[in-house]
Amino acid sequence: MTTSLQRTRAAGTVGIIGLGSRGIGVLERLVTLAARPDWAGRRLVIEVVDPDGTGVGIHAVDQPDHLLLNTVCAQVSLFPEEATVGTAVGDQGPNLYEWVTARGLKVAEDGYALGAEGRPVRPDDYLPRRVLGEYLDWFLRRLLDRVPENVEIRLHRAAATSLTDGPDDSRQITLDTGETLRVDTVFLTTGHTPPAAPDPEAPGASRRIHEIYPPAEAFADVTAGQTVALGGTGLSAMDVLASLTLGRGGRYEAIDDGLRYLPSGREPRILLFSRTGIPFRARPATNRTGGPYEPVVLTHQALDRLRSARDDRALDLHGDLLPLIRTEMRIAFHRRGAALARGTDAEHTLTARLRTAADEGSLDAELGALDVEHAERFGHFDPQELLFPDSAEFDSADAYRKWYEERLRSDLVEARLGLEGSPTKAGLEVLRDLRDVVRYAVDFGGLDENSHDEFYGSFTATLNRSVTGPQLDRHDELLALLDAGIVSVPFGPAPRVEWDQAAWRISSTRLGTAHSAPADWLAYATSGQPDVEATGSPLLADLVASGRIRRHRPGARSSRGVDITADQHPVTADGLPDRKVRVLGPLCEGATFYNHYVPSPGGRNRALADADRCATAVLAELAAVTEPETPRSPAQ
Repeated sequence: MTTSLQRTRAAGTVGIIGLGSRGIGVLERLVTLAARPDWAGRRLVIEVVDPDGTGVGIHAVDQPDHLLLNTVCAQVSLFPEEATVGTAVGDQGPNLYEWVTARGLKVAEDGYALGAEGRPVRPDDYLPRRVLGEYLDWFLRRLLDRVPENVEIRLHRAAATSLTDGPDDSRQITLDTGETLRVDTVFLTTGHTPPAAPDPEAPGASRRIHEIYPPAEAFADVTAGQTVALGGTGLSAMDVLASLTLGRGGRYEAIDDGLRYLPSGREPRILLFSRTGIPFRARPATNRTGGPYEPVVLTHQALDRLRSARDDRALDLHGDLLPLIRTEMRIAFHRRGAALARGTDAEHTLTARLRTAADEGSLDAELGALDVEHAERFGHFDPQELLFPDSAEFDSADAYRKWYEERLRSDLVEARLGLEGSPTKAGLEVLRDLRDVVRYAVDFGGLDENSHDEFYGSFTATLNRSVTGPQLDRHDELLALLDAGIVSVPFGPAPRVEWDQAAWRISSTRLGTAHSAPADWLAYATSGQPDVEATGSPLLADLVASGRIRRHRPGARSSRGVDITADQHPVTADGLPDRKVRVLGPLCEGATFYNHYVPSPGGRNRALADADRCATAVLAELAAVTEPETPRSPAQ
C-alpha cells in the first residue's frame, strides 16, 4: 500500500553503503530520528547497498561454534542508550545475553556450542560468533518492522563499485549490477575490507595462505601431517588453531591441571611464531561489577591541561600520554587491592584519598606507600614492565618454549580470578575501560608525527596484547596443544621467514643455539589495519584513484586508513572535505582509534554516538532545504 506521504516528493535520499553493525547503527538512527515530531511531514528515502543485506557483516551465521566472540555476551547490544543519544533512544531491547537466554539457548558440555541442551548461558560467556550474526539479523528485521510511514527503505543486494558527483550536488552510487542510485548524501560503512590481491608470481605464493577467513575453507588444502608456519598469536591465530584442531574432529578432556588434547589424526603440525615472541594475555573470566570505571588522573580534563601547557600543540606519546596511563593503571590495581583486602567501602575511601592527593600533588607518594602495602599479598605491579617487558634472551628453543608456557600459565591464574579477584587484571583493564579517553588524546592528529606512528604501530599491538587477547579457554587449549606436540613455539622473538625454492623456512634470530625448521605452508593470522592504498575493495580503489578519499597522514608508516574530518567527512586528494559523504567504522582507523568493535551497553558508546551525531546532522541539512508537507487523506 502506498501512503499519502509516500506519494509526496522525498525531502531527501540517503545512501548507506555497507550493512554490518556500523551500517545498521546508522540506519537505526535515521529511522528513529525521522519518526520524531520535528521531521513530521517530510519523507525520507534510504538506499541501502550491501551484497548480503541481512546485517550480519563479518559475523556469518553458518560458521562453526568453535569460532568465538572475544567480548562477553552481556557487553554486546545494538540498542542506543540515553548516555549515548540523549532522549532520542528509540526502540529498547535485549543485549546479546538477554536475547539468547530468552530463546532458551544453553552452552553445551564442550563449553562453547550453543543449543537446546547444557548449562544456562552466563553474562560473562564468550558465545559463538555466528550467534552475534543471528542477533544482528534479528535486530535488523525488528528495525524494519517499525519503519514509520514517512521513511522508505530500499535494499539493494549488490556491491557498490564507484561513487561520483551527480546533478544538483548530489552523489551517484554505481552498483556491480550496473544500476545507479542518485542520493543527496552517503554513509560509507563497509567495515573490514580485504587487502589487495597477492602477487601470484611472488616466491612461495602457491604455498602462502593470504586470507585466513573463513579458516576451514582457507586451510582446506592443508593436509594431515603437513606443517603450517603461523605468524601471530592473537585472536585470529586462535581461530586458526581451533579450526585446524576442533574443526577437524579433535577434542579436549579435562585433567587435574588443565586440558588434554585428543587428536583426530587429521591435524597438521603448527609452528607458531610472532614478532615480539610474547604471548597475548587472556581475557578475564569475569568482568567488573558496579558500573564503569571512573578514572582519577586519565581524564579529558587532564589532557586539556596538557594541551594548554603545550600551546595546543600535538601531544607526545611518551612525555604526555603514557605517564597518565601508567599512573591510572597503578591506581586501578590498588583500588582493587583495597577492595579485596578491606572491602568495597575501603576502595571508595582510597579512591577519594587518591583524588585529593592528585589535586594536592602528593599522588606519587601515596602510590609508593600503596606499592609497599599491597606487595606481599598481590605482588609488585609495574605498568612499564607489563607494557614493555625487557627483551628476554634464551639459550635455546627449549628454554624459550618453557618461558612461553610459564607466561601463559601465570596469566591464566590471574584471568581465572576475573576483574573482581585480580588487581593485576584490574590494572590492565584501564587500557580497555578508558579507551574513549585515549581516543580523546590521539584522534584527529592529537599526537605528534613520531608519536602517531609509534601509537598505531607497536603501541596498538601492545594494547591488543594486554587487554584484547583470546578467551582464557583458548589459552588452556593452547597449552594442551603444545603438550600434545600439535603446536610448537621453537623460534623465539622475530624469526626470519624465507622461501627456499621448495618450502618455507623459519629460522630463529635471537636464540643462543639457533633453531630452524621447514614448513609446507605459511600464513599470518594478524588483523592488520585498513590500507586504502592497497585495498581489495573495488569501491575504495576507485575512490582513491579518483581522489575522492586519501590516506590519513601519508608519511606515517603505521596508519593507512581514510583521512576524515571531525565531522566524519572524507578529505579529498586536494585537501578539502566532501560534505556529502561520511565515513564511519574501521575505514577510519588512524584518523580515529579503535573502530573494530560491536557496540556495548552500560554507558556512552562511541560507535553509536558517531552514528547519532551524523544522522542528526544529515536530517538537519535535508530539513533546511525542504518544507514539510501536510499529510493528505487517501481520497485526495
